[in-house]
Amino acid sequence: MVFGIGLSKTGTHSLCSALDQLGWMSLHYPDPSLMLSSRFAEALGRCNAAADITVSAFFAELDAAYPGSRFVLTLRGEMESWLDSVEDHRARRSHVLSDPHCPKAAVRERVYGTRGFDRDLFQEAYEDHARRCRAYFASRPGSLLELDISDHPGWGPLCRFLGVAPPGASFPHKNARLREESLSGGAQYRVAREP
Repeated sequence: MVFGIGLSKTGTHSLCSALDQLGWMSLHYPDPSLMLSSRFAEALGRCNAAADITVSAFFAELDAAYPGSRFVLTLRGEMESWLDSVEDHRARRSHVLSDPHCPKAAVRERVYGTRGFDRDLFQEAYEDHARRCRAYFASRPGSLLELDISDHPGWGPLCRFLGVAPPGASFPHKNARLREESLSGGAQYRVAREP
């Protein structure tokens, strides 16, 4: 299994598309109700890869349920750009945040500490999530790849991490906003290593 454990708006759609092109069957945003109730096999179905906040919220549980899996922490290089993107994304969603039974809002609360959008809380949660992922995988070299898709890394880092050859197609970038905002030509990535 390959799990994309980056938060929303960090290139999770692009990661799923890339994994599909590499031969995995990926699922973007597994059902939050099933994930919250730890019904991972049901949520993932026949897929062998998944990404987005409903995955990142449960990365340790998924690691226990699927030993030997690989984890890709997608990141977004510019914090303000990520916050703007998340704020815009949240503004376009219609589910009722105040509904105590809304599973999407419950997952968001688990990750960000709030059901609504709060720049300070989201920034803190983003930084904390990255720290927790790095600490969790620190003793397992090769289990975690950090990848900033907005910086256009191409296939190299992901393919090396997964031990597969790059396909002939260009690396997918599913979010036009990411393409417009990425001004840097260099890739930023890191495979977690032992301290």
